[in-house]
Amino acid sequence: MANTSSKDPSSSSVAPSGSLIVPRKQDPTISKATFEQWTQDCGVRKVESNLDDIAEAAKQNGRTLQEELRHRGFKDFAHFQKSCPRFKTFCWPSEFGELGSGYVLYFHFLVFLMIVFFLQLLFQIPAMASYGSATDKMADWRWHDWSKAWSAEDAEACACIGNATGFASSCGAWDQDLCQRQDNCTFDVAKAGLFLCQRWCYANEFCPTRDKGSLSNVHIKTSEGHRGLVKSYSACSQDESLLQLCKSDFRSKDTPYGLDDVDAPIGGLFVGFNWLSAGNPGPNQSNDASVPPAYTCCVVVMCVLILGAYSGNVLTDNRINAQITSPNDFSVMVKGLPHAATDEEDIAIFFREHAVKGKNDTEIVKVVIGWNMEKYRDSLKLQRKLIKEYKQLDPKEPKAEEIKQKIIEVRKKITEIKAGDMDQMKSSGAVVVTFRYQHDQMACLDRWSTFWGTYFGCEARDIGLLWRENQLCRGPALPLFPVAGRPVAKLTVAQAPEPGDIKWTELSVPFNERVKRLAMTNGVMFLLLCISFSITYGVRKATEDETAMKKLINPGNLHAPSWGGEASSNLFFTLGLSVLCGVTNAGLSFAAKKLGDFEFHDTVSEEEFSKALKVGIGMTLNTGGILFFMYTTPQEWYVSGGLVDGAWSLLAMNCIIPPLIPFLDMGYKLRGMVRKTLTGELLDHMNKVVEAVRDPAQRKDPELQKEFKNVQGLIERFKNAWAPSQLILTKRYASTTKTFLCCMLYQPVSPLFSLLGLVALALQYWVDKRLLLNWYKRPDKPVNADMANYMVMFVKIVAPVGLSVSFYIFLTPTYEDKSLVMSSFISSVVVGALFSFLCPLTIWMRAWFALPCNKATIATNLQNEYFNAQHMWAKEMKYHKDHPLYKLIAESKNPEILEPGKVSHTLMGDMTVTGLGDDEEASGGEVTRMRGGRVSHDGEVEADRKGVRTELKNDIEHKR
Repeated sequence: MANTSSKDPSSSSVAPSGSLIVPRKQDPTISKATFEQWTQDCGVRKVESNLDDIAEAAKQNGRTLQEELRHRGFKDFAHFQKSCPRFKTFCWPSEFGELGSGYVLYFHFLVFLMIVFFLQLLFQIPAMASYGSATDKMADWRWHDWSKAWSAEDAEACACIGNATGFASSCGAWDQDLCQRQDNCTFDVAKAGLFLCQRWCYANEFCPTRDKGSLSNVHIKTSEGHRGLVKSYSACSQDESLLQLCKSDFRSKDTPYGLDDVDAPIGGLFVGFNWLSAGNPGPNQSNDASVPPAYTCCVVVMCVLILGAYSGNVLTDNRINAQITSPNDFSVMVKGLPHAATDEEDIAIFFREHAVKGKNDTEIVKVVIGWNMEKYRDSLKLQRKLIKEYKQLDPKEPKAEEIKQKIIEVRKKITEIKAGDMDQMKSSGAVVVTFRYQHDQMACLDRWSTFWGTYFGCEARDIGLLWRENQLCRGPALPLFPVAGRPVAKLTVAQAPEPGDIKWTELSVPFNERVKRLAMTNGVMFLLLCISFSITYGVRKATEDETAMKKLINPGNLHAPSWGGEASSNLFFTLGLSVLCGVTNAGLSFAAKKLGDFEFHDTVSEEEFSKALKVGIGMTLNTGGILFFMYTTPQEWYVSGGLVDGAWSLLAMNCIIPPLIPFLDMGYKLRGMVRKTLTGELLDHMNKVVEAVRDPAQRKDPELQKEFKNVQGLIERFKNAWAPSQLILTKRYASTTKTFLCCMLYQPVSPLFSLLGLVALALQYWVDKRLLLNWYKRPDKPVNADMANYMVMFVKIVAPVGLSVSFYIFLTPTYEDKSLVMSSFISSVVVGALFSFLCPLTIWMRAWFALPCNKATIATNLQNEYFNAQHMWAKEMKYHKDHPLYKLIAESKNPEILEPGKVSHTLMGDMTVTGLGDDEEASGGEVTRMRGGRVSHDGEVEADRKGVRTELKNDIEHKR
């Protein structure tokens, strides 16, 4: 993180915690210290709770909010914001709910995944105990036949075949003559044992050795340099009378055959026993019946935790928003309307009569049509891109002037809307309908947004004897929207997204075009993944020489590798692979962001989730998937430098290091190039212009006004340069997804991966929370719960089935009785599939909310009225002022403040351009958005600009 020692909050007049302290009056002169102080002032502070207290006092004192702020010594909102204390680093996430429930639920999501890993680590204790207590048979993977790893044991593997000369092709006590008496042994008598009196034959190299003392099968070297044969004792029945001879003399030791022709294990060829990996017992030799059911328990517990996480998201979101009245508390998003449905009044009449069951006079405040804006989509997108570029430049730069001219040209193109063009415009089929009362909106959603209503166009009814409002039974058909007097259009209704979250220009994109674009972007992402795979695999092949992996393929003349030799070179390669994966992950993250911008989505939240999912899955496959692709056979999993070694080095670097990278704040460091351009001469010029503007005699000079506007742009540019970065949840969710999936899917091969995932997520939680509360810039706008809910749903779909498949793949080659793993796998995959695909979380939430203990949680003031609540929202936080085309309508035709009895329905002919509004300017002051539609522009609270007194309506209760 950038050095902030010179800007320590404790050294300024801002209190770190506690009550408000009015900042000292600052020198109006613009200096470098002004911008350095901005680094602290733009951070996350306790604003809303203090603002609510002031709003309450303003109501009691009969003042506007701005008047009360000035009465308390605050020049404006920005001055007030500086006085607010910071949050404590160790506060509960719910305490900074004013940033939006999305930030709170992000940290809850991390806690949820940490709990998953912690419980899974506990459930894997039997596995770790089994692997730790097993006889070390890791070296036996050298002779494992991977083609039969997941099938029933090959009965012919230990059958008698004899050596090249045909010797020992049948069972016999072939070693009995080697040492019948102590004085005539052909080898060291200390090595004598029961094996001398046991029957055996030569079997092929894939015969399991087993751990049965003197009856253990033993690998034998041959003169041909081949892996050799196996002395198979398990293939032969034993002669008890013969065994009694050995048991009564010096050959009574129950030890395996161990003479000089034994093909002894090679030191360092396989991973260490202390990794507690599933390979410790050796191939086809484990019989611990407690391990597979433990993973079934992991799957079941994960399903329960997912239900708890989703329930917690909904309840937390409700609690955070319980004291807030937002625009979408009165509005629904309706889809499925005919493209010819362009009359707001007709739509309003339909919902007045049919929105609420048994009521035909529901009061509708406003209908905002999502026009088909395909003609203007590219121009509007280009305008947003140009404005963003312009704000990052010095207004005096030639490039800035060039971009400014482009913005003017694009705006001119957009505003060339003729009346005839408007008459030909069609609806996208989506509209936002705003009700007067919140309880009417809730009643509309209860009728229209059920499972039956969304997919079958029917109302839902309760099934008796189940929880209240279960809505599991199909009811009568819902009304159809009429076209030319005939009811034909089936509608879908859901709570409307917040203004600013709706992508109005993309609502009209047809489904097939969306699918094509989605397929195209995902295809490109897949191609990039293939390229990344090819690069990594190519580097792997190019560096592969006499490594431990090559010895498995060509085992002739095997010898123990030394430090710095072949096996260790493979381990060093995995470290290099970790760095390579980190670089390619960064490239995939950048590509996924650009590809996400290329897709069509109805809301910004959906677009951000799509980006996070692309990045998360891409990094998961590029990090964990590439290892499995490179080391596909079980013997390659456990070889030194193979899957287990590679996964540990790769995941340790790509799960532990990325959470620490935000400390560097590379964006802030890169903006240092802009900070260096702030020279003393430039500061003097800026101060001269500001001083001149303060002089009434010079203020109206056109040249001075133009220069002052350039200075304003410079101030904003340098404020942005000194401002820290923001916490970008899209990247953080992607990183979380990668860590969780990689560690979860590899934990069956080594249970300690659960511990690695737990540590990595705990580190990410601590770093992100500390930076958010102590360094990062306050988010531009509150974030809703959609992203967190989407991520829990993604985990619900992927994790239970993924873990089931993973433990089946990694455990089966180890087990002698494959049915032990198969039975647990079937149980797990059935439970996981049923939960993932046939357990809608909406039904679960209805049952959860039906519990008496949750009644208080969901209870809200449903008597809120739109005409009262609208005074608390900024202009751009109203649907009829957020739509790009509705912004072009004159205030007289599309008033910001709607009044009872004067509700206007915008007609096509009303859409004549009068201006673009302040929010479309290429440069502007600092904007602070808070929950419930509150926005401050340049230090003024937007919702209070018109002098609306907080005591206008007693029932507003300082809702936001």
